[in-house]
Amino acid sequence: MVNSIEGHRAWVSDKTLVALSKALGIEVFRLFTPETDIQKQDRNQLLTHRLMQAQKDIKADIIADVDAHFRRLLN
Repeated sequence: MVNSIEGHRAWVSDKTLVALSKALGIEVFRLFTPETDIQKQDRNQLLTHRLMQAQKDIKADIIADVDAHFRRLLN
């Protein structure tokens, strides 16, 4: 489907555009405007920050799970 849209053989509805923009965390008009280098840099920094936070959250969850498991074994 993406190939058809990019090849101008198909189009998406306004509801799909709204859903897509919400999923990407952008305004609908951004789907139709080129991204500047500054916007790309900002987006990359945001994605890097989110990835680092996700890694910290996963590590904390694993540590908590391991601790809970050992507490059950020791009790």
